[in-house]
Amino acid sequence: MKTTLLSLAIAAALSIAGVASAAAPDAAPGESVKISANRYHMEPQEFQDFQSAYHLSNGETMRFTRQVGRFYTEIKGQPRVEIYAVGPAEFVTRTGSRLSFAEHGDALTVSNFERLPMAAKLPANTTVMATR
Repeated sequence: MKTTLLSLAIAAALSIAGVASAAAPDAAPGESVKISANRYHMEPQEFQDFQSAYHLSNGETMRFTRQVGRFYTEIKGQPRVEIYAVGPAEFVTRTGSRLSFAEHGDALTVSNFERLPMAAKLPANTTVMATR
């Protein structure tokens, strides 16, 4: 019974929050897309591989941080954006950007970079590569 109530509470919270998913890559910029309650649970120690600054191919630097069990990304001088784990090395934002890490966190690919609030207006489905 407790497990069922917890599952319902998580599903309701995710639904209200409007957490995004790359399952709807055709979503318009600024449009929120919902993910299922089956999102990946990442332990804080797992995130340590990614908690760093990455030099993007567009010349900017993206930093990843953790605060009170939540994960964030930000570009210097811009507001931080909460990211949600959907796999062991993959995150999404509420607006549909997908951040995929490779090589034990040394490489990063950001799909739909233009959907991040801190990104300049870019063409749809922009992909940015990064290294630490």
